[in-house]
Amino acid sequence: MSFDHPWPALEHAAKNWGDADALVFPHQNARLSFRRYHDAALSLAGALAARGLRPRDHIALLAENRAEWAVVQMACAALGAVFVPLNTHYRRDDLAYALQQSDSRALICPVQYRSNPFLENVTALRPQLPLLENVFTLEEDYPELVAEGRKFAAVEPDAGDVAALLYTSGTTGFPKGALLSHRAMMMDARGAAERLGLRQGDRWTSIIPLFHCAGAIMNLLGSLQKGAAYVGVPSFEPEAMFRLIEAERCTFLSGVPTSYLAMLDHPARKNYDLTSLRAGSCGGADCNADVLRRCAAEFPMPGLSQVYGQTEGATLFACPDADDPLRWETAGKPLPGYALRIANPETLAPCKPGEIGEIQARGPMVMEGYYKKPEDTAETIISGGWLRSGDLGYLTDDGHLVIAGGRLRDMIIRGGENIYPAEIENVLQEHESVASVAVFGVADEYYGEIVAAAVKLNRDVAAADLRALCAARIAKFKVPALMFRVERFPLTPSGKIRKVELKDWAREGRMELLP
Repeated sequence: MSFDHPWPALEHAAKNWGDADALVFPHQNARLSFRRYHDAALSLAGALAARGLRPRDHIALLAENRAEWAVVQMACAALGAVFVPLNTHYRRDDLAYALQQSDSRALICPVQYRSNPFLENVTALRPQLPLLENVFTLEEDYPELVAEGRKFAAVEPDAGDVAALLYTSGTTGFPKGALLSHRAMMMDARGAAERLGLRQGDRWTSIIPLFHCAGAIMNLLGSLQKGAAYVGVPSFEPEAMFRLIEAERCTFLSGVPTSYLAMLDHPARKNYDLTSLRAGSCGGADCNADVLRRCAAEFPMPGLSQVYGQTEGATLFACPDADDPLRWETAGKPLPGYALRIANPETLAPCKPGEIGEIQARGPMVMEGYYKKPEDTAETIISGGWLRSGDLGYLTDDGHLVIAGGRLRDMIIRGGENIYPAEIENVLQEHESVASVAVFGVADEYYGEIVAAAVKLNRDVAAADLRALCAARIAKFKVPALMFRVERFPLTPSGKIRKVELKDWAREGRMELLP
């Protein structure tokens, strides 16, 4: 049975799998069955309606991964409100921007998360936020709202209504808010779940924050539609993930390349039983096929697949089947409902199979647009309804998508030659001393830009050895002129390396040159 709105899907789950686990958050000692999930969301929706919140109102949530997060999302669906999940890393300026720009009428948040004083920041900002009429805390207000148990009839579901305003996890400037319909989110989550082979009774855990599209859509709505449990963690730490997978017998795992590398190379992995894992996803950045192949064999996790997408496309554009022999080397074929093409980023002329260009997508899962940003929307969704991803890749002869080149804005132009960082990263990643690597451009008076690489090492290695590896595999002009050693990478909340920040570190002399 297919649903294009989450509320009928939750009603179906509560009726058919009522006592089965729906939400499991061991760090909270929280376990909600589908029935309790449904009842809590309906009660919360009724309590919010009693306080004057109406369909199409914007309701923001600023919270770490926890059981209440999913309940708030579903309460917004029952109420017909627009759900606005916010990044837990936001401090006062980011928070002020998001709450103002989103026109949120209510905010739900914990008093504090780690060292970030959410309530204190919001209280200080209230004079700047005339539309923000209600602030509810998860510690005190949320239990009272749910306990009211008001009788409430969920709004008539309309799949075309805007369901969520999700801010992009951009690496520069203020983020843009992508408007996604219920249909877009449900179709995308269902397509991904079916490709990956998710079944009723599976247990899906993920290192991805729920405020990220992969968490809110692929993980939560995918699990809901298939009757699987979502097993949540507050943050990523490799050994904590091992303990969770073993204790909860998780069958699915979602992560990003940095998290899979950290788990693969962790010395404690051998102490845990991870054999319950069957499949999962890796996305968010260029994936190294050899790393994914090793994870699939050594965890073991045979159905691990590389996936590709972005917030503006309701999460995934492409995903392989769990038994696709090319699931590590490619991101698979377009999800049902999506068409993909590769275009020259300057002329927009279509590229031939195997030719690198900008990945563009078209289909009912594409966002409605950026909230209150018509010019940005027009630049991103172009003639014919094609969404410009800003990412580089190519299609194989049989339609598999290969992510090859990274972000269009990360492309290095050295003396007029276009250089794709991903090509160099893939070569360097093969060296046994390299744990992870990021390649970026550094300004140069003669060439315009030169190639630089920041490497995190497993053990010492000379820069000359890494350059020799590159020189044997790629053109001389692509070999990094600068090699930096780092102990950590600056990351976005979704695990992507912030290359803009690496450029700043290089310019400011904050990284050590590899001898």
